[in-house]
Amino acid sequence: MDQCSKAKFEIGSDVGILFYNDKPLKRFTYKGISVVSAGFKKFGSKVAEFVTSDKLLQTYLSTKLILRDSL
Repeated sequence: MDQCSKAKFEIGSDVGILFYNDKPLKRFTYKGISVVSAGFKKFGSKVAEFVTSDKLLQTYLSTKLILRDSL
């Protein structure tokens, strides 16, 4: 974002920014940063299941796109 500012590029129209994994601050950074994010509650649940059992675990965790003004 610093490079975009120095080059006088407008985020969301001249360039797009997409991060992986959402954090609360990304809603407020600039005008909002778009993210592709996994469901962390389900992820944590699956990790706990793996750690507390003797079973091998292979699973699919869905992701979601959260569009904000950076795209």
